[in-house]
Amino acid sequence: MTQKTRTYFCIDMKSFYASVECAERCLNPFETNLVVADITRGSNALCLAITPKMKTQGVKNRCRLSEIPRSIQYEIAMPRMQLYIEYAADIYGLYLNYFDPRDIHVYSIDESFIDVTGYL
Repeated sequence: MTQKTRTYFCIDMKSFYASVECAERCLNPFETNLVVADITRGSNALCLAITPKMKTQGVKNRCRLSEIPRSIQYEIAMPRMQLYIEYAADIYGLYLNYFDPRDIHVYSIDESFIDVTGYL
């Protein structure tokens, strides 16, 4: 028996939480310094996401607020998990316009694998 080669799309949404927060504020995540963190936890709060703009300035994803250089001005967005789930569901709905749900394998809120073998 010959095994058929399969082709998959791997979709990993860029800085998902931070990008959603920028979209909600009509900001471009490639031009905006924004972190998603619970400021009520103080300066050692973990950044759940940072924008691509901050990454270009050497800020590491999943850093603590206190690790961001003081020379960088940025906006802090409180985490809104329900909102991120709603955005992810909307995006999944877009996939369903083109792919059978049996071919979509959701890995996490912002990562999916789609078996596109039968669509090529």
